[in-house]
Amino acid sequence: MKRLIYFSFAFLTLSQLVSCYYDNAAEMHPASALNLNCDTTGTITYTTHMVPIFNSYCGAQNSCHSSSLANGGVILSTYATASQVDDATMLGCTQQLPGYNPMPQSGSLSECNIILIRKWIEQGKLE
Repeated sequence: MKRLIYFSFAFLTLSQLVSCYYDNAAEMHPASALNLNCDTTGTITYTTHMVPIFNSYCGAQNSCHSSSLANGGVILSTYATASQVDDATMLGCTQQLPGYNPMPQSGSLSECNIILIRKWIEQGKLE
């Protein structure tokens, strides 16, 4: 009987040592961390790509960087005003680089949105 108890104890202990422990989902499924809906290829335009980002994160509709508030003198609610924002400032703020005011103030943009902004600038800030 003692052997059975010792064997059971040893089996349970060993099974705990070889079982999954502290599995990291990102390591087990690296593709799940990718935003597969992020299409940064092709032409990036203000109307199609920037408006949703600016409206969601920059207050272009009714706060922060709208024409009524224009925090920091930056207005993102129209193509004419958004395309005039200094490229280095827009990239520095959205990438939250040292020396720039981190934008948005309530968090950070996704890597996809940062790439879209960078490509919009690189492609000449198309409408």
